[in-house]
Amino acid sequence: MVGLGILIRIGKLLLGKSLAKTGALPTRFYLHETLRSLDHDNIGDAVKLLKISKGALVDRSRWKLVRQLVLFRCRVLREGHRKRIRYIESRIEEHMRHRRFPWRWFRKRPVEKLTQYKKTLALEKDAQALLEEYESQLKSI
Repeated sequence: MVGLGILIRIGKLLLGKSLAKTGALPTRFYLHETLRSLDHDNIGDAVKLLKISKGALVDRSRWKLVRQLVLFRCRVLREGHRKRIRYIESRIEEHMRHRRFPWRWFRKRPVEKLTQYKKTLALEKDAQALLEEYESQLKSI
């Protein structure tokens, strides 16, 4: 005889992903999935799942708590990107200052890092802008 718990797990596996997008599942399911995506630093999915689960009033306090956790994670990640942006900008400035330095005195070839720095800076700024967008979406929910 098959237990009720096994049947529920099989139903979740088969129907969980397709029903999750409709918003028909209980709020706790969406909050659990939001926390799971937050564990993997997938902020985009966490915001999307919070938007889907917004309508239910049953678990309002839990929903607000999970929303605050996602907001906090966004702010922490944004702060990390801000620090890296400052560091890369200082490295670019230092590189530009010492660009004409005669490297042959030290018997070293100059390494062209400026393009790497600029690419990394652009990626960091894009990531920071994306986190700011997620934060504004969470505030408006």
